[in-house]
Amino acid sequence: MNKILTITVPSYNTEKYIDECMPFLLDDSIVDDIEILVVSDGSKDKTVEVATKWSEKYPQTIRVIEKENGGHGSTINRGILEARGKYFKVVDGDDWVKTDNLVKLVDFLKNTDVDLINNPYFEHDEVTKAETLMMELKIKSHQLNNYEEIVESIKIPPMHTVTYKTEILKNNKIKIDEKMFYVDVEYITFPLPFVKTQVYLDFPVYVYRVNSGTQSMAIGNMVKNRAMHLAMLKHEWDFIKTLPPETSSVVKKVLKQRFSELILAQYVVNLSIPEKTVRQKETQDFTNFLRAESIEKDDEILSLSRLLVKTGGKIINPAVKFRNLVQTNKTWRVVERGLLNTVKRMKK
Repeated sequence: MNKILTITVPSYNTEKYIDECMPFLLDDSIVDDIEILVVSDGSKDKTVEVATKWSEKYPQTIRVIEKENGGHGSTINRGILEARGKYFKVVDGDDWVKTDNLVKLVDFLKNTDVDLINNPYFEHDEVTKAETLMMELKIKSHQLNNYEEIVESIKIPPMHTVTYKTEILKNNKIKIDEKMFYVDVEYITFPLPFVKTQVYLDFPVYVYRVNSGTQSMAIGNMVKNRAMHLAMLKHEWDFIKTLPPETSSVVKKVLKQRFSELILAQYVVNLSIPEKTVRQKETQDFTNFLRAESIEKDDEILSLSRLLVKTGGKIINPAVKFRNLVQTNKTWRVVERGLLNTVKRMKK
């Protein structure tokens, strides 16, 4: 471990973004403290060629890794395997960071020995060009807080907020599903049982690009890839059911709250399937799975999700139909973001 921070940059056909992303990661004051792993996931464009030009300019900092296509999870797995930094962060090739705040993060990491660091982040809307600050919390910054308190406050944050101590990932053999979308959920949950100390820093580092239309979270893409989302959801439930006995009760609780959000998302996706017979069958099959797992009887699952299971998703069917009609409307995107944040804050 001869670097402070490893930044893994998963890249699949990100030729047009690499030149945008790299300058934000490079600052003279930290260039010797970080390593940047550009992991090309079988890119078919000039991603490797463009990234190599950067590695030639900063050979002490940037490494370009070529691998066969295996999905986003495989690039994270390879990054963990190759990492030489004490800490580990993922910055997707089509996103970027606030350079000044990245410098502040690295400076903090030089003088700490904490397992997990969380920062707020920005969502950059490709359509409106607006930047919205996300996950700004009213908890003490730059210091160790009671771990259970901070977990309960943050719950399960997006992967854009997290920086792990690398040994948490390596020593516990954290491995993300490959050849699948939606595995960022696994990246932010699988290490949690092994985290003992956590710090919240109140400055945003990551800038996440949303509403590009090509992302896996766009509803049309989620319908197309719904089997992957369902597989990830089931893997997450298996993970929760087999947590180590010493896992904190608060960690178990927030994991179930995150699982509750996955239930809601899967129902929204299934109810958005255009073909009526397929929509009805897959929604019923999903409900049967959840009932077989007694999800609707688990008090730590959010009440909205338990109600979805009891009604087979029927309570949100009108809302889903309405959403699919107005999802491209700018005003609706603001409303939807507020609704999603409300769900994330729900206690029961």
